[in-house]
Order: sequence, then C-alpha cells, then structure tokens
Amino acid sequence: MTIDERRAREKSEKENPWRPVREAVEDGMICEMRLSNLTTLGFQRFFRHLGRWYRIDPPSLMANYWDVMEYRPIGIKLSKHRMANAIWLAEEGGAYEYRGGKFLPKPKPYKNYWRAPDKEGDE
Repeated sequence: MTIDERRAREKSEKENPWRPVREAVEDGMICEMRLSNLTTLGFQRFFRHLGRWYRIDPPSLMANYWDVMEYRPIGIKLSKHRMANAIWLAEEGGAYEYRGGKFLPKPKPYKNYWRAPDKEGDE
C-alpha cells in the first residue's frame, strides 16, 4: 500500500467512522458491517429494512447468529426497486428480477445469482 492510498483510506475512515449498530437508520443506505469474527470486513454490503439486515450481493437475510458489532455507511442509498428486489430475493428467492414492475429474465449462460443492468441497453 502506498502512502497516498493509506492517506486516502485514513481520510475516508475519518469521514465515515464505524458506528454502533443500535444507531442504524432504516433509510436504504448501503453499509459495511464489522462482525465479531471479522471474516467479511469490507467485502460485502448490507442495508437495514424493518429491523433486519439484508446482504445485497448475493441477496440474503443476515442470520441471527451473526454477531454484528459495528456498521459504517458508504454514502450511497439503494433505489426503492433495488431494495424491494433484494428483499424479495432474500426472503422468497427466485431466478428472475423485477425492477419498476418490469420483468428482467435471467440470461441463460448464468446459473447462479445475477444482477440486471442499471440502465436500458446497459450490459
């Protein structure tokens, strides 16, 4: 890690410090989580909805045995449709994605989870 990278990381950590989980707000903000086992530090993104934490990619509901210690918002909020779709995939599952009421079929080459493009014509 270079000096500039370290300074940039320290600057971002000052701007977005780790916060206790009890202070989490359900506003659709994407967050990093610091778990008690420190295994997924910074690699997975979560959001909070109706008192429950959801992982975004691949969508899943956080298990009750995951001991969440702290969270840190990354400054980006999920759209209503993306959040509703992640919740639906986490709770009910499915091979298809719906955004804005529009059906987006899963492409054939992909067998596991996939994410539909953000814009029309975006591949």
